[in-house]
Amino acid sequence: MILSFLRNKVMDVSQEKDGSLRVSWRLTDTFWDAALEIVVTLPDLEIRAASGTIRRSPYKQCSSAPELLSRVVGVRVGAGLRKIVEGLVGGPSGCPELAEGVLECCNAVILHFTVPQLQATETGTEEQKRESFQAMLRLNPRLVRSCVAFAEDSPLMQGLV
Repeated sequence: MILSFLRNKVMDVSQEKDGSLRVSWRLTDTFWDAALEIVVTLPDLEIRAASGTIRRSPYKQCSSAPELLSRVVGVRVGAGLRKIVEGLVGGPSGCPELAEGVLECCNAVILHFTVPQLQATETGTEEQKRESFQAMLRLNPRLVRSCVAFAEDSPLMQGLV
């Protein structure tokens, strides 16, 4: 038997004319085809709008989950976010995969503000880049384990964890 599985996740963060951030998320794989979009206002990081579609899901309860997305409107990206989103969109009557999509969108908002700091670490020798990068991570411990680049086993994290 040959197993075949391919998963693609795509996220995009764009700034709206009013300064808010629009985050698009799409997941496609053998079992899933889902997309969602949230709009986050600045500087309060409040979710102003949320919508989504699920075209394919292995779980029956997820077919109505996009309707649950309206529940996250008014939620702020900040402390307790995971518990709040999992309670509103995930859980036994929700769709954990869609809840994870909302959380990944919120993480993308945070990473959006990190890009200038990351770009500042890209100058100098390799040793200077590494030291600058590690100094940035020490000042932003929330980034640790927030994406593959900041995973504990990432080469970029050597000497920090």
